[in-house]
Amino acid sequence: MTDTSRFRLPLCFAMTIALTSVAAATDVSGLVDIGGGRKMYLACSGSGSPAVVLISGKGNGAADWSEILDPSDAVRDADYDALAWGKGASQKSASAVFPAVARFTRVCAYDRPGVRLDGPDQSTPVAQPHKADQAADDLHRLLTGAGERGPYVLVSHSYGGVVAALFARTWPDDVAGLVMVDAVTELIRKVASPEALAKWDEFNRTSVPAAPEAVMLADAFAKIDAKPPLRELPAVVLSADKPWQPSSIAKNTDQAAAVSFADWTASGHLLAKALNAPHVTKTRSGHNIYAYSPQIVIDAIREVVDAVRAGKTQIAR
Repeated sequence: MTDTSRFRLPLCFAMTIALTSVAAATDVSGLVDIGGGRKMYLACSGSGSPAVVLISGKGNGAADWSEILDPSDAVRDADYDALAWGKGASQKSASAVFPAVARFTRVCAYDRPGVRLDGPDQSTPVAQPHKADQAADDLHRLLTGAGERGPYVLVSHSYGGVVAALFARTWPDDVAGLVMVDAVTELIRKVASPEALAKWDEFNRTSVPAAPEAVMLADAFAKIDAKPPLRELPAVVLSADKPWQPSSIAKNTDQAAAVSFADWTASGHLLAKALNAPHVTKTRSGHNIYAYSPQIVIDAIREVVDAVRAGKTQIAR
């Protein structure tokens, strides 16, 4: 799904896993050298293992995980994802995902290049659109450079889903669990038409000055196909239940550029089945579930963290 505004649119554990080695407890916030003359912004807080890594959707960054939709905002009552249409007000909150997760384990969030245009500590720009395997490699180098030890629970939103999929397949021993938050999956090819997917890919490749980050979804899907399959991991899949747009808007104006909300919803079911994971569909939320319903995301993260600590490879569906 495409993001278009501040809140944007779509083995066995023999590792009982260094859980005795507690992650660094120092809070960090700033640029980390990842090599090649580049730096990336990283924020980490809390202590404990496994560390949780929050991977944002296209055009979003670390700050989003510390904000929620105002609980009293009337847009919550809309029958579509009003937040994605620029309605509603966000606010920093102790109830947001990042600070809440920091209260029970180590948590990190970061900015990919091109997701933040103002303020200090901006990640070094790269050419856009970028490839998802580059984004996965950047994340691996970022965590390594910062000394943030795995294994990690990867929590991915939207485009972050393909970054997480590539990370988990490339460095399987560094990943202990997954939480997929209304995430993009290569399985959408099973439900959306080739024509729709081609338009969707083209739309997401577009970089503009106000929203520089642009991504290559078709390339990401091909790269995932070329990797070994995921080993069994404790995982939870969360899906939005508010449609992307008002029912009064014609389908051909959908800003996801041809991939429909029905396609997106069906791909979430396929993802949950592929991961053998519980699928939470009653989220009372648009695409940015972490803003609408942060506690649902927090609960899913805690469930996966607890499963990892207990040495489980699966969460009962």
